[in-house]
Amino acid sequence: MWVGKLGLVVWVYAATWCCVSAEVLQGNGLPGEDCLMGGGVVGYCEEVKACLGDGGVVEREGRVQLCRPHHNDIYVCCRKPRLVAKELCEAWAGYWRDENGNCATETPLIVGGQEANIGEFPNAVLIGSKYKNEGIRYECGGSLISPYHVLTAAHCVFVHSPHLTYWAKFGEHDTSHDGTSDFTPVLRGHIPSSLYRAAELQERTLTARSNTSFSGDPTSTPPGPEMTSVEQVIEMEFKEVHPHYPRLYNYHDIAVARLKSPVKFTRRVLPACLPLDPTDDYQNKRLTVVGWGHTASGMQEMSSTLQKVEIPVVDLLTCFSKVVNPYSIPMGITKDMLCAGELGKDSCQGDSGGPLMDRVAVRGATCEHTVVGVVSFGVGAGRSRCGRLGVYARVSSYLDWITGIIAPNSTGQGAYHTTTTTTTTATTNSSIISVTTPTTTKTTTTTTAATTTARVTATTESVPELLEIMFERMTEGL
Repeated sequence: MWVGKLGLVVWVYAATWCCVSAEVLQGNGLPGEDCLMGGGVVGYCEEVKACLGDGGVVEREGRVQLCRPHHNDIYVCCRKPRLVAKELCEAWAGYWRDENGNCATETPLIVGGQEANIGEFPNAVLIGSKYKNEGIRYECGGSLISPYHVLTAAHCVFVHSPHLTYWAKFGEHDTSHDGTSDFTPVLRGHIPSSLYRAAELQERTLTARSNTSFSGDPTSTPPGPEMTSVEQVIEMEFKEVHPHYPRLYNYHDIAVARLKSPVKFTRRVLPACLPLDPTDDYQNKRLTVVGWGHTASGMQEMSSTLQKVEIPVVDLLTCFSKVVNPYSIPMGITKDMLCAGELGKDSCQGDSGGPLMDRVAVRGATCEHTVVGVVSFGVGAGRSRCGRLGVYARVSSYLDWITGIIAPNSTGQGAYHTTTTTTTTATTNSSIISVTTPTTTKTTTTTTAATTTARVTATTESVPELLEIMFERMTEGL
């Protein structure tokens, strides 16, 4: 027990010390109340040791929000990304199953792989760019993780130009066949209130249900289900490239793209789960990677059909020794990466941004896919850039960042919150934060409990001072 406490103290010290540039705000939130974290994301007040010991985070976007001390314990604004991911996965599970609870999608290249079954990976996305009036050029992959968001690689979407737009294609299997003129039923189910623009999504669901409900008139024909295109093509509205992506190198090669309009869930278009266990290193596991990239070294054309391959995870030490490139990864392989592949089986050019997936049981069955990695780069035999070992952005390392974008209104406590808009203003002299009643300003959008709608006064402290206090509290009883 003593070793465990000491380890937690050291972890807290290191985690806080690395964020010495963060702004620390003293608030009046009571234990269990909602509070506002950096980036307009909702957290809740919890004792610091309990928060950090359960995988919670206290710093977001350079801001640490303290709550009112309670019984001499330090309370901070806390958020637990793994629990947010669990809430979302539980919601998506209903779409991946039929009315009897059975898996509703088909289950049973990429180098050394094979063609996927139609509808086997409904979370797989094709990502392309369009310059002016030219056609869309698809060169990357991605994974659907919410009605509005696609997870992909930063290097796939980081280029900005006034004449360049990015697009996502869902429900695709064979690019040689145009499925936009084919139709399939839209699936309706639970929409978590924690999601981005959740109220709008819930309203669309209610409207669709009312339009397809039977009036009861025996002379009328019962309405059929809402239909949509098998393949949906939607323009991206915004690309959230990870703030630490250096562009010249392959670190933090991950991005979340936001769509102009939400996708409609069908048996061919469903969101993947995010990792539920951030501590899993996936050692001794074989994971699945999918994409429309090159299926053989030296090929100039991408595959017309979605390919899949099962590959073993390679430990970071082995990967560090095999992947040496002073130009793309001058600091070598890091803990924020996953390595997987074997000779002849690997992701390749055109697969970038695509998902590396695990199968995790939800509701007693492994129906949905969990995206644990994002295709970044790889090494091959000889002069080839693929076919030997692939390097992926480890999704669990970015869980707080990702869930803060797609589900900013969930704290991870297991309950969702009603959406309101708050205005946060901080002055360099008085360091006062004002939380007002709902407005329609263009500032931070978040959620608050009824008890937090009153004015909150906060004082700015230095992180070293906070660290000293936290360290004292954490060492008590050792």
